Amino acid sequence: MIPLTIRTDLLRMVLPVALALTLAMPAVAQQAPNEPAPLTTAEFAPAMIRTDTIPGAYEVVHWMEEGLAFVASVPSFDEGTAGFIHVLDADDLHPIRQIQLPRRPFALALDRRTGRLYAGNTLDGSLTVIDAKGGQILDTIQLGLEKEEGGFEHTRMITLDEDRGLAFVTSPGREGVVWIVDLKAGELLHRIEGGLWPAGAAYNASAGRFYASGGGIEEISVIDAVSGERAGMISTGDTTEEAAEASQHFFLNLAIDTEGQRLFAADANKGAIYVFDIASGKVVNQIPVGPGTLDVAFNPARSEIYATWRGTTRKENAGTGGLVVIGAQDYAVKQRIPLPVHPNSIEVSEDGQTLFVTVKVPHDKEHPDYREGALDSVIRVDLEKLPAADR
Repeated sequence: MIPLTIRTDLLRMVLPVALALTLAMPAVAQQAPNEPAPLTTAEFAPAMIRTDTIPGAYEVVHWMEEGLAFVASVPSFDEGTAGFIHVLDADDLHPIRQIQLPRRPFALALDRRTGRLYAGNTLDGSLTVIDAKGGQILDTIQLGLEKEEGGFEHTRMITLDEDRGLAFVTSPGREGVVWIVDLKAGELLHRIEGGLWPAGAAYNASAGRFYASGGGIEEISVIDAVSGERAGMISTGDTTEEAAEASQHFFLNLAIDTEGQRLFAADANKGAIYVFDIASGKVVNQIPVGPGTLDVAFNPARSEIYATWRGTTRKENAGTGGLVVIGAQDYAVKQRIPLPVHPNSIEVSEDGQTLFVTVKVPHDKEHPDYREGALDSVIRVDLEKLPAADR
């Protein structure tokens, strides 16, 4: 059984209080009347390569220069068990090697300039620093404080400023925390407290602004990268009470359009992507995705938004999810791709022509697709080969 401190098999690295609220909310219908029909397996098969070989897959990152994809793997939630980084060939997903870690990795971030891979050890509240080419563990940076009831404050998402050598890390507790880390020194620079379930992360390097999203009245915090001070907030205005149970939204993940100055927020409560104008802080659009909306990514090369939905709610826990491709200008759904059973994390390739998606198998034995010993998947999507939206 997964410990009560965290339920990462259901919504990637989120605390159970937030999860219970998320899954209790009504889900948005997956398909709008004017959408094209979901792609059939035969239609999307030419664009995809799939490997079903990863036990407990979570985040994936791509290193185009080296032709590699790195996948965080947590085979077991039993205390004291190891974690792994699976290194795959980015072209055909064949395995190259495994890196065994003493702490279990969920989140990943890659500094392509230094060749260092940063793994977020959610349950231990730390970062593991890895030489991405050779696989050696270089350092462990402890961020989370030890809690009175045992364990540590959890880490969740990691985003980097490669120019400044900084990492920004979220911690989605009821009393949230965000950390700014000096990667060159391997030391904590700032600990910023406040906010409800700060889970998602996005960064604008040119403006030196870090965005951390969650729930509550002020759903998105704006943080100055250098000073560590709060520089503002972005809010829907829909939540008017401080109580966690009153939160109307839970923005689980963020993506940023730096040129267009927009934030895309995956709302697990409403099953939708919210689009914010950064300058005004206003919501400019809402895009229905589906039950258990999870990850979101923006691709400036193709002017597209991608989102995963898991297909499950507390009341409907036997569903399956998929991947949706959205036009970033008109916010129209271009393709909806079923990816059973539970799509998880999205990575856009550096050239914007390929997606990497992790897909998890169900852990609930009552789920109709449950199979003992089944492994999670990594999917590679050649975006040029997807059928046109007006097929």
